[in-house]
Amino acid sequence: MFQGRRKTSSAGLLSGRLHGLWLIVILLFVVLILRLSSIQLGAGAEYNQLAVENNFKQVPLVASRGKIYDRNGNILVENRSLFTAIYLEPDSDKKKKLATAKELANVLKMPLKDVLEAMDIGLDAKGKPTMRKQPPYFPKKLKDRLSDEEIVKISENPDRFPGVNIFSEPLRQYRTDSIAVQTIGYVRPYAGAKTSMKKYKAVAAQPNQAGYLDWEQVGIDGIEYSYQDELRGKNGYRLVRVNSQGKLVEVLKEVSPKPGNDLITTLDQDMQLEAEAFVEQHLARLRTQAGNKRAPYARNAYAVAMEVKTGKIRSMVSYPDYDPNIWNGKVGSGDYRNLSFVINNGTIREAPYDARGSASPQSEVKRHPFSVLPSGSTFKPLTVLMGMMEGVIKPNTYWRDPGAFYYAKATPPVRNSGRHNYGLLDPVKAIQKSSNTFMAWLATKWYRRDKLEAVEKFERLAHAFGLGVKTGVPLPREQDGLEDYKIIAKRNSGMGAMALASFGQAQRYTALQLAQYMQTLGNKGTRLRPQLVEKVVNPTTGKTKEIKPEVMQRTPIKENYYQTVVRGMVQVTKPGGTAAELFNHLPFDVAAKTGTSEQDIPGRGRVENSVFVAFAPANDPQIAVAVIVPEGGYGAVAAGPIADHLITSYYEKFMKK
Repeated sequence: MFQGRRKTSSAGLLSGRLHGLWLIVILLFVVLILRLSSIQLGAGAEYNQLAVENNFKQVPLVASRGKIYDRNGNILVENRSLFTAIYLEPDSDKKKKLATAKELANVLKMPLKDVLEAMDIGLDAKGKPTMRKQPPYFPKKLKDRLSDEEIVKISENPDRFPGVNIFSEPLRQYRTDSIAVQTIGYVRPYAGAKTSMKKYKAVAAQPNQAGYLDWEQVGIDGIEYSYQDELRGKNGYRLVRVNSQGKLVEVLKEVSPKPGNDLITTLDQDMQLEAEAFVEQHLARLRTQAGNKRAPYARNAYAVAMEVKTGKIRSMVSYPDYDPNIWNGKVGSGDYRNLSFVINNGTIREAPYDARGSASPQSEVKRHPFSVLPSGSTFKPLTVLMGMMEGVIKPNTYWRDPGAFYYAKATPPVRNSGRHNYGLLDPVKAIQKSSNTFMAWLATKWYRRDKLEAVEKFERLAHAFGLGVKTGVPLPREQDGLEDYKIIAKRNSGMGAMALASFGQAQRYTALQLAQYMQTLGNKGTRLRPQLVEKVVNPTTGKTKEIKPEVMQRTPIKENYYQTVVRGMVQVTKPGGTAAELFNHLPFDVAAKTGTSEQDIPGRGRVENSVFVAFAPANDPQIAVAVIVPEGGYGAVAAGPIADHLITSYYEKFMKK
């Protein structure tokens, strides 16, 4: 009886274990069914784990970047489709993977080292282990822009290329005429950007939030960088099943990418191209023409045309330029050396002298000024305006030019260009004749009255007109210029600082700062943010976001002060003025100011830079321009004709009925 009970007990125990086993099996089936369901219905994030499984891969689909247009809808930047080789690492031994790499090196005409680096299989050319950059289940980009021959060889020989699949993706396509290249900027793969640029380093720190692909193109400079978030689309993906050789067998799910937003810029295509062509031809003439107007080192020029009442930039020229399509290929060390002379947007930051072709380019660059240089006499209208605003002079103040003005004992005198003596001067004539002595007299009189507070007020008012501060243009790495007079005032002499700054020899500004200064003056003290994009358009829905003019600062100017300065600037273009030969063909007056800034270059001596600013029409300003030609000589000779061309071009395209 006892034994019977033991048998019954054992049978019950066995039955319980079987039930438990069946329960486990059923639960496993439930898990499997749920997992299969997630393959069909789950979100993209859940597929990352599936990709670890040998037969499932999540292949990214790169979204097209938004297109960039000029104001009239002319395409400036677009995309083109290309074929790319993507590696989906199969479950095979190291020898087979190394053999695949060697086959690819032969077909793709790439060094074996580069192929292995792209495949990221943890092997070097000798089959020795190396550090992987990404997990095995991550898709790896091998090469884009495959030729027809490469596509055929890979597609028709799957046994030779296990794991290699061909997909289509977009590539940024720039125009071959290099239109506004430094303003538009360029793109590069995210893999390089995330290690060198702050914006993308921050993104890389949160990879789950970013969703960037290492080979995805991202903005590096210009509009491409500043509007990266608008231009970038949303990547899609394909969940695919592959065989043991890494070849695609079935697409389980596809989420299409969403293209980025399109940008309608403020640039006018025709005005921009014509300005670029004019600058190139004009500089060539300056370098080769005979006589005292010859400027043998005039190889660079920077020009901006900006609307007075809107802040919209219609043309922005940084010359010389380059073909941005170079970034779509492998850029060698020699390419980088040449690019270093032309890649910077000299209208907003320092750009070097174009020393390409010199025996020793790096040494030659040091013998020439950069694009951020003394403003010269272009600052004088503001000096006169500040003098009236601060009560130092009045519109009807008269002062007799001594020819050589001594503002302090034991200091060299301030003289006018060519040692001219202009006789009796008032503010209008002082601007017309570009009198250094009048400006120095005004500024030192101001300093004697207010001491160092005069320097502070001088700085504050200069900033109010966009000089010495960033303009706020939506472009990266803008510089705010250099205000050397503040250093001179602190270390040496406040009076000397004011004297030099009064005629633009102790401050250095960018072309865009000078253009904003003209825009603010023409707009009677209302400073606007320079605008490069008018509209952001969703290409799928057509929804449009319009970017409106933005006021940065308002500085009240009395009407009689304003009219005094404008009359002086108009007289600059009339007989007896420093730019009397310019703008005569236009049906309206132009308010302008020439500038010939002097600059001492170590080991070279003193050079003269050509600077020019203007706005027009003088009685109802619509367009403001600023031009800088390093080593161009007199302002009216090198920079002036470019300003004339820009204003004429704007008149013909925007004003002429």
